[in-house]
Amino acid sequence: MRRIVAVIALGAAAVGCSTVDPSPKLKAATSAIDAAKAAGAANVPAANDLLAQAEKYLANAQNLIKSGDNAAAINQLSLASAAADDAKLTATEANNIARSKELDAQIADLKAKLGK
Repeated sequence: MRRIVAVIALGAAAVGCSTVDPSPKLKAATSAIDAAKAAGAANVPAANDLLAQAEKYLANAQNLIKSGDNAAAINQLSLASAAADDAKLTATEANNIARSKELDAQIADLKAKLGK
């Protein structure tokens, strides 16, 4: 009976200590950073700051993965994804505002040409 309890305890301990694979989070964070770059985050100061933070979190996560601390790496990867998503949204908003101002200027120019 003691032997069965010991085997169950060891099995439970092994399951509890199992490592989590950070690969999906790593891919998601990298994709989020690439999407932020594609949205022009590097050209918008606020978005660029967020992008730099995302890249810092990604670098920290990669170091943690190398050292075998996958749980901490996953936390850093989550932060990297969130910062990159914020960078993308910030860049997209800034680009949309700039485009809106350009269109307003074009409309004003057309109205002036038409005499309205």
